[in-house]
Amino acid sequence: MKLSRRIKRHMGISVSLVVLTTSMAFGIAHFVLHKSYTSTATLLVIPSHNANSLISALQLTQTYADLATSNRVWNTAAEALADHISAALLESHTKVSAITNTDLITIQATAPSAVLASEEATQVALATMNAATELTGSSELQLSSPAAIATQPSFPDMKKIELLAFLLSAMGAIFLAVLREHFDTSLQTEEDIQQWLHLPVWAMIPRLKPKWIKNHPIIFPEDMVSHQSPSISLKEARIDAKNSLSSAPERRQSP
Repeated sequence: MKLSRRIKRHMGISVSLVVLTTSMAFGIAHFVLHKSYTSTATLLVIPSHNANSLISALQLTQTYADLATSNRVWNTAAEALADHISAALLESHTKVSAITNTDLITIQATAPSAVLASEEATQVALATMNAATELTGSSELQLSSPAAIATQPSFPDMKKIELLAFLLSAMGAIFLAVLREHFDTSLQTEEDIQQWLHLPVWAMIPRLKPKWIKNHPIIFPEDMVSHQSPSISLKEARIDAKNSLSSAPERRQSP
């Protein structure tokens, strides 16, 4: 049997599985998983005029990126954040990197709160600028892009989770339909009869839904239903029809 027909036969359970799995993934991601927000501040390296010509701007960028990850910067930024976070926890929340082939340094902070993530990235950037000024005696770092407050959580990504749940549930529904067909030994279609019994199909009785039967009541021939009782029940009409059919050969034999 074709795969499309198998899926169609089990369409109800397949759709239910997809809807249930996607809904559960959405509920877990929205109500169970802890949300986290990410904010990024960008520093621009501007070498002073008296800087050593042998030191390129790219080298300065990497040097200041290393400075941003020093204990001096973590402690200064943690003190500025008061009691919100410790220096060790701030270090675990923050990622500092020098953008390749540029004079930019990104400071990315991730926290349970969007406001806290913005404050952490900003304070690390400011602490790096102060440390660079104290060490070199000149301001070679500028805050190119301040850390904005995120409007959406960086984790969990609801769109990716819902898409992944939909794809996995759809694959599971297809696998379930194929598996049920594999263990189903009943004859369901004309093709099944021809394939397994090797017999031609002369006629088929359709399966009528209760709603169709209600809207299309069964009407018996007039000679099978008693005219004396218009309100005769369906059971009595069937008995009359059976008696009429059983007595039909005797009527044909009589002269």
